[in-house]
Order: sequence, then structure tokens, then C-alpha cells
Amino acid sequence: MLHIICYLAAAALNLVWLALGDGLHLTHQLAVPVLTVLIAGTGVLLRLRTLPRTAWRRYLRGAAWVLFLYYLALLAVLLFLGGLFHMDRAWGGSVNLEPFHTIRNYIRYYKNTGSYVSVINLLGNVLIMVPLGVLLPILFRGMRHFWTFLPLAALVSVGVEYLQWRTATGAADVDDSILNFIGACLGYFSVRVCQMGYAAWENKKKR
Repeated sequence: MLHIICYLAAAALNLVWLALGDGLHLTHQLAVPVLTVLIAGTGVLLRLRTLPRTAWRRYLRGAAWVLFLYYLALLAVLLFLGGLFHMDRAWGGSVNLEPFHTIRNYIRYYKNTGSYVSVINLLGNVLIMVPLGVLLPILFRGMRHFWTFLPLAALVSVGVEYLQWRTATGAADVDDSILNFIGACLGYFSVRVCQMGYAAWENKKKR
């Protein structure tokens, strides 16, 4: 019963977020996905305590699929709806095809002003794709091979910028694609190290 309460609380939190939209401060909006994962994750742990070990893998896989769908929904909001409901993107996005041009400008802006806005933008473009790199190898066995994951991550990173430009919901920037790709790879390597470490531990136990 407690796990259901956790799931309902996570859903209610997001419904409130949708209802209030940009009436919430940006910091509070950013906290919603984090709190959602923590609350729902607590529900998953509580549920696992009541299940036999043989059912754990199936339940965890189902939870990972729900997390993946939630992540895709967040991605759509962040990338195509003007950020977290701050609908201020200009129609008819521009295009930057010069690698590292925007990154240099952000770094220059930080050095000149000391403002962390530029740093947040750079880190945000990296972090936004980390969950993709984490979840794909967990959900799809074929994505555990780097040379299978690599072209898909590149395609998603470039495709997102192209869609933002074509739908006039943002500017197409090659630097955003580079940072997105780096984030996806960081997530991929993190989860693969954990997976390989767990597999090695399991093999050691069997000996």
C-alpha cells in the first residue's frame, strides 16, 4: 500500500507542476523531476520488499520503462516547449554550424561577467542527455555495444537540433549537439561500468 501512495504522490506532484506551469520559480520546476524520481524510487524499493527475489528483475525492468517514458516527456518539454514552460523562444530559429563557437562565447561571457548562467547552459546541455545514455543500455541489450550506441546518440543529438530549427522552437547549434553527445556518452559509460562490474561480481560468486 505504501508504494502506491508514493506513486500517487509522484503523479500528483507532476499534475501540480502542469497546472501551475511557469507560475513556479525555475528552481522549483527543476526540483520536480528530481523529487519525482526520488519519491517513485522509494515506492519501487518498498514494493520490492514485498516481492520474491525471482520477481525483482521483471518489476525493475517495468520501473525502468516508466522512467524512460517520463524522461522522454520531460525532454519534449525542455527542448520543444521553451524550456520548463517558459515559452520565450523566438520563431524561426537561427543556425550555427561552427563547432565550439557558442561554447567559446559562453566561456568568454563567464570570464567577463562572472555570471553562472553560461556555465549552467553548458552543463545543462550535457546533463540533459545523460539519462538517455543510462537507460538505453539497461532497456535494450543491443545498446550495450558502444559501436551500436554511438551512432544512435549522435543521431539523437543532431536530430533534436534539426527538429528545433524546423519547428521554429529553437536554434540549431552544432555545439548543443556536441554537448548532448558528450552527455549521452557519459551516461553510457557510467552504466556500462556498473553493469560490467556487477557481471564480474556475479561470475566471481559462482566460482
